[in-house]
This record gives sequence, structure tokens and C-alpha cells, in this order.
Amino acid sequence: MSEEEPRAKGDSGTGPLEDATVVRPQPSPPARTRLDADELGEAATQVRSIATPLFPTGPSTPDPPRSGSVSTAPGQTLAGRYTVLSRLGQGGMGEVVAVYDSRLDRRVALKLLRRDWDPGLSQHDLETRMLREAQAMARLSHPNVVAIYDVGTLEDGAIFIAMEMVEGQTLRRWSEQAPRTWRETLDVYLEAGRGLAAAHEAGLVHRDFKPENVLVGRDGRVRVTDFGLARAGTSSPGVPSNTPLPLPPGALDSPLTLQGTLLGTPRYMAPELLRAGPADARSDLFAFCVALYEALYQQHPFSGATQAESTQAQLEGRVKPPPANTDVPGWVERMLVRGLRADPTQRPASMRKLVAALEVDLDARRRARRRKAALVALVTCLAGLTLWSGMLYREQKPGCTGLERRLTGTWDETVKARMKRAFLGTRLPYAQDTFTRTASLLDGYTGTWVRMRTEACEAMRQPSPGKLDVLKVDCLERRRAQLRELTELFSRAPDRDNLSKAVQVVQSLPPLGACADAKALTATVPLPDEPSLRATVETLRAQVDRLETLRLAGRYREALAPGEELLPRVEQVGYGPLVAQTLYEVASLKDLAGDYAAAEALARRAITVAARSKALVLIAKAWSLLFREVGWRQARYQEAQGLTLAMESAMEVADDDETRSDSLNDQAIAFQEMGRYEEARAAYERVLELRRVVLGAEHPKVIAALNNLGVALGALGKYEEARARYEQALELRRKMLGPDNPLVANSYSNLGTAFGQLGNHEKARELYEHALAIRKNALGLEHPDVATSRNNLAVALNDLGRYEEALKLLEDALALREKVLKPEHPDIANTLNNLGSALRGLGRYEEARRHIERALALREKVLGADHPDVASTLNDLGEVLRLMKKPAEARARHQRALAIQEKALEPGHPDLAISLNGLGNVARDLGKYDEARTRYERALALREKALGPEHPLVAESRDTVARTLERTHPGGTGKRSEKTILAVPIP
Repeated sequence: MSEEEPRAKGDSGTGPLEDATVVRPQPSPPARTRLDADELGEAATQVRSIATPLFPTGPSTPDPPRSGSVSTAPGQTLAGRYTVLSRLGQGGMGEVVAVYDSRLDRRVALKLLRRDWDPGLSQHDLETRMLREAQAMARLSHPNVVAIYDVGTLEDGAIFIAMEMVEGQTLRRWSEQAPRTWRETLDVYLEAGRGLAAAHEAGLVHRDFKPENVLVGRDGRVRVTDFGLARAGTSSPGVPSNTPLPLPPGALDSPLTLQGTLLGTPRYMAPELLRAGPADARSDLFAFCVALYEALYQQHPFSGATQAESTQAQLEGRVKPPPANTDVPGWVERMLVRGLRADPTQRPASMRKLVAALEVDLDARRRARRRKAALVALVTCLAGLTLWSGMLYREQKPGCTGLERRLTGTWDETVKARMKRAFLGTRLPYAQDTFTRTASLLDGYTGTWVRMRTEACEAMRQPSPGKLDVLKVDCLERRRAQLRELTELFSRAPDRDNLSKAVQVVQSLPPLGACADAKALTATVPLPDEPSLRATVETLRAQVDRLETLRLAGRYREALAPGEELLPRVEQVGYGPLVAQTLYEVASLKDLAGDYAAAEALARRAITVAARSKALVLIAKAWSLLFREVGWRQARYQEAQGLTLAMESAMEVADDDETRSDSLNDQAIAFQEMGRYEEARAAYERVLELRRVVLGAEHPKVIAALNNLGVALGALGKYEEARARYEQALELRRKMLGPDNPLVANSYSNLGTAFGQLGNHEKARELYEHALAIRKNALGLEHPDVATSRNNLAVALNDLGRYEEALKLLEDALALREKVLKPEHPDIANTLNNLGSALRGLGRYEEARRHIERALALREKVLGADHPDVASTLNDLGEVLRLMKKPAEARARHQRALAIQEKALEPGHPDLAISLNGLGNVARDLGKYDEARTRYERALALREKALGPEHPLVAESRDTVARTLERTHPGGTGKRSEKTILAVPIP
């Protein structure tokens, strides 16, 4: 999808290696990490869902006492960050309250678990298990499963789970709120079934599925929640027994969860659970069928004169016949009876298969066949009969039912089968898993589309449909057209690029929620009133929407030529909003194709036209794109800073959080490149917060934000924290994108930088080689990021003393960068710096000096004289001059570097030790051992505090101090003192 892999901005982490001891060179950690440009930029969007599970609230019951003393009264603060707003519900396991999360600035639902709800577990075991299961849930991203944000303990030891706040009601209340047709009921339950199937495929078993644990949001989306009893795999609370466990009186009539030996809700429990046997996906399937049977027939499937008789019927799978007057088709009953069998092996094999079977409307197929046969016969009859058949057809024609037929050719079984063949045709090991994930996401997306489109149809059939109803239909039809473009692209033929991006692309489809958002709909500039002009604009708009879909799918060059041809046609029509949108799309494609100057010019035009058209969100997006082109892409940072006020003003007026997060990300990259690392870190943290709220925990933009935060932390010398963020990003990218995506290469590269900063150069080399292999295969040999990987791999080889190998890689990287980048691009300075390091290691000091001086001139011109990267190059130059026996010149370079670092970096930053060691080396060569010892000791103290006592650089600093104390004559080794690599943020 439109995963934009940013151009190298200093490579995966740059920083000097200085020769600090008499015997061998002393490397230092890189001074900065490359910005891993936001691979999605402004292109990626996803359905906004900040909603979350309400706790099941059935009939009013006495409040069970909570163990502990922490108050949940409104206004109380829990866990130091959650302010209680109101109670949402209470049950056997605890209670749920609505809270405000001050850290992430959002409302969430906090589920507080009673410490005694599972007496078979100790508090420690319970907390450990809930943490493990919450983490498993957090990794499960599905539109029909509620999101989990956090898990922990309160001051009184009670366990809490923070979940997305769903504005809506339980499925039971939805069923009771108004009369529902069997089709409406079945469709809603099928959405819940898809969520349950996704949990099963992630290795989770719910164990307590019931209508109280399913939420129907105000947006119409169905979410399964309350996985409080969920266990991984097929866990069992006890040893299976042929004797059912005793139930308390009224247990089968209650919707409440029991606690004690039998965990769960007996009314919905499979026979094997009533006997304390193991739970698996088929147990959940049984509970699902009980709940659906109840909803369709208004009666429990198992009944008897007493609770004992009812329990026996449930244990034996004896299903009560449905009411005689039901309109539920027989094929639905037959599937439910299969799911309610006592023997788990006789039930459908999985929830996925049960849902698929219930989706097939056998009666509708029979009716269709009968209609077809009747029409064929009638065609051969007399004209009068033909007329009569036409009248009959009109009488049978449905109104707003069966709108799923509008998805024929867009997402139906035929398209799904073609897509599966295309994915599996790549013969990649992760093809089947990617298809399953992608199809599940598309099922959820299209299910929501059908429901919303049906609602919109019914609203339009009213005597006086409102303006919002018209806009909603238009919005949904545009989404359908874009979806069709995407599924056709995925279904064409086996394509490895499609496969690696499929999940990310579907996650970033334009959100359906916007089609029900009055604010978003009214912010859209209306189509022209004049009929012929309106028709022309609608036709052209569909072609512009296709450009967006191709951009989301990463087909930049495939979309660029049609976009350039389309722009003059749109401008000729002269409808302002569409002109602005087309300018923005073509500018974005130019940006992703690497033509930054053209993208800048088009973005400026888009701002002007969008402003005239009052397209507020588009104005904000165009300003953000302009800031990116001027600042991050073309390194004109001061000019970019001059755009900030206008861009921020546009963001406030548009008031769109996703666009705001993209803009903040671009600003953070500019801060990073200007050496303002603390400001960059703060901005990245805000980006991460916004994106998690708006897009969900596993959205590609969230992964990008994790990566970028790692970049800033690395630049601040917080290497362990940076490594942790990179590993999180790598894990998520591999999970969501597969192993061969270029963005996975970004994460490998940045993680290599972190290991290099931590002194593990062999591990860094391994990770850089992996990144280079992916990029060469995915991007071709002349992509700028291939030069980045060559540069970074050379740094690791340099650290390992393999200077000849490093030199060859760096010469190739420099040639490529000088070919594809502008002459003054900062990445060229990085490679020049690294060339100087390799040449120094080979004892070729004069050549090293020339390369480093050229790098210094470039950095001073582009970044400014006081940038930390200038200090990095000054230290490299100072070390070469020292080895050339020019101590006065070397001292001057190190002193200037130290002054820059003390001004630009935090007081305890480990890079200060590089300049101090350089000054110590010069003093030692001059025989000024006391001065040298003072410099070395300060460098050692900085490194011990910042890097920890076990870091290799700390050991080398200790050795240097010891040798100086012995007043040993140093002698130059002729090795390298600085490296320049790149770790990467993502706009």
C-alpha cells in the first residue's frame, strides 16, 4: 500500500568513532539515527473507532462487593492516570467504569476485576494470566473485536483492564429494544461470529460468549468483548468428568457469569464445560448457537420441567423444536441444531465455517432458481403473459433489502476465490495467512457497508430525505467504487508486492465511519447543481478516487501517468474542489515517486485552490504535504519552519486528528533533522498517542510512530529505549506485512543501528545485511534506500575492522547517492563521512581528510554551523588531523565540536564523550597526561551513566584512563574515529 519508505536522512544513525586509547581505536555510538520517513504519509486512513466494551448490564442486581478499598466514585483517580467519570455496569467478576485517561487524552472503559473471581488462582497468577491474555487481545486487530489498551493493578491490588470505549448497547438490549426480523438478527450475530472466529484464529478461546458480552455501537458496528475468561489454546479449569458439576438454583435462567469451580455462564455452556472439561473453539461455537437460537426463536434451546431436566437436555444436546409460527428458514434451524450437538466433534469444525454456512441463504437461491425458470417459460408464452410476468416481477422487486448484491464483482465469493488464487500463486510461505487476514478485514468492511447502505436506502425512501441522507449515499457509493478498484488489483495475478502490502492496504481504506459522521459529511463541498456539469464531475471524481486507491496500494508509478493526464481535463471543467483534490493526489504521487520539486509546486497550487473551495481538511493536508516537501524531502529546514504557523492554523480549522498526527510527524522529522531531538521526541510521542486513538494499535501509521520515537530516543542517547521501540515496530511489521516488505527492511536497519550503538557490531552487521537483501529484491539496485543499506552495512564492517569491504560498499553508496540526489543533500555528507572513517582505518589519512572536509562543508551549509552532526564531522576530522601529526588543528576541531554538543545536547548525552576523548588523545600525544586524564575521566563518567557499566565503550574508557595513569606513551593506530549511519522516522 502506500507505504512510503522515506529517503535517507543521515542514514541509520550517524556518529563518530574516536581513537581513544594508545593501543586500539575506541568507537563511539552513532550521534543520530536516520529518519524512517512515515511510510504512509498522509495516504493511510482507517475507520475511526475509539469505542469500547461496556460491561454486561442485565436486569438490576445487588452490587457484589469489591475487595479492596479503592473508590470508583466519579472524580476519583485510579492507577495515577484514570479519572472516573461514571459507572457503566457491574457483574460477577467486578465492575466497569468510564474513565478519562489523562496520559493519552481520551475516554476509555476500565474493567475492575474482583480479586476472588477465580479462586483457583493466586493474585499473582491471576494478574500474570490476565496480563498475558490482555497482550494477546491487544495483538488481535479485528473490526468485530473490542480493542484492549492496558492492563495492571490498582492501589488495592485489584486488576484492571483498559478497553476502547464503545458508545452503544449490549446485543441483548439491542434485541429487546425493538422488534427485529430474523434477517436483521442473523446479520448482527454473524458480525459477532466473525469477531469470535478471528479470536480463535489468534489462539484465544472466549469461554463466556453471550449477548451481554457483545456490543452494538452507535455506528452499527458489532464487537465481541469481555474476554475476561479467555484462555489461550484449549485450557481446562479441571479434569473432565462424566458427572456434571452442581449448579446453584436458577443458574440456567441467569445471564450472569458464575465464579468458583465452574467459570462462565451455564445457560450458554457447552456440555463438556458443564462437566469441567476442556474449552476450545467448538465450546464457543456452542455458546454462539445458544445465543442465536434464543434471539431468533425467543426461547432457550434446552428446556425441562426442572433445572435438572433442562441441564440434562443441554448435556445430551436435545434441542427444543422452534415455535410453529416462526418465519426463520429451516436451513438456519438445521445449522443451529448442528452447532448445539453434545459431541463437539459433530459440530461445525470452526466458527469461520459456521459463519460461512449461515451466510448462504439457501431459500434465496431456490427462489432465484424458480424465478429464472419461470421467466424462461414466460418468455415463450403469449404477449399478455409476458406483460403479466413483468408486473409480477415489479411486485416481487425488493425495496432496501438484499443490498449486498451491490457488492457483486466487488467482494463476493467469486472475487474472494480469485484473490485467494492470486495470493497463493505467489508461493510465499505467508500467503495463506495473509489471505485469511485480508479476507477477514474485507468481510468486516463490506458487512458494515451493507448495513450502512441499507439504512441510507431506507432514509432516502422517506417522503423528504434530508441533505445528510443524500451525502451519506454518495459517500458510501464512492467507498464501494474504491473498494472495487482494490479487490480487482489484488485479484489480477500473483504479485508479491500486493501480498506483502495487502493487510496494510485494507487497514488503510477510506473509513466508512466518515459516511455516518455529520461533521465529516457537511465538511465535504457539495457537487454542482447543474445536471450535466454534475455528471461530468462525478465521472472525473471516480477517476481521481482511483488514483487514491492506487496510491494506497503502493502503485505510485502506475497511478502517476493517468494522474498527469487527468489533471488538465479536471482543470478544464473548472470545479474547484475536484481540481484541488486532483492537484493533491498528483502531488502525493510525485512525492512518492521521488520528484520532490514537482510535488512542492503542485502542493502550493492545491492549497490555493482548496482555500477558494473551502475544502478545510484538504487545505490542511496540502499544507502538511508542502511542509514535507520543503523540509524533510528537500532539507530546507529553516524555510519549512516558516510554514509552521500557517500549517498549524489549517490543522486547527480542519480539526481532523489523523491529518493533525501526520502534520505533527512531519514537524517532528524537521526537529530531528535540525538536531532538536527533545522537541522531536515530544512530538513523536504525541503522534503515537493520536494515532493509537484514531487508528488502532496495529495500524501501519502507529508502527511508523513507534519507529520514529525510537529514532528520537537514539539521538538523545537513550539506546536501550530506542532498541525497545524498534523491536516493537519490527514485530508488528513482520506480523502485519510479512517478512519481505521494504518497511520491514527499515525496521531491521534501525534495529541494527541500535545494536551498533549498544556495542554489538556483529549483530548490527547481520541486521544490516538482512535489510539490504530485502531492499535490493523489493526496490531494485538504484533506489536511494539501497544506498542507505550499503552505507549502514559499511559502518558495521568498519566497526569490525573490515575496512576494505567497508570502503567498496561506501564507494558504491556514494556513486548512487550522487546520481539520484541533489548535490547538497545531507545523505551525501553521511557517506563522505563514512568514507573518511574507512580510509582512516586503512591509514590513508590525506584521502580521509579530503572526504571529511567535504562532508563538513555540506553539513554546515545545509544543517547550519551548530548542528550536532557538524560536531560529529568535526570530531572525525580532528582525529584524522591528530594522526597526521597536526595536534593544534586537531585540538581546535575537537574544542569546537564539544562547544556545539554542550549547546545542542542534553548535559549527560554520551556523544559528549567523543569530543572529550578526542581532546584527551591530543593532550596525551603532547605529553600532557594530567589534562588527558581529566578529559578521559569525564568521558568515562558520562558513558557509565548513559550506557551502563557493561557497555563496551565504558570498558574501553576505563582502559584508556588506566593507561593514562600509567603514563604510557600512546602512539597512533591509524584507525577510524567516526561513522555515519542512518536510522529512520516516518512521516
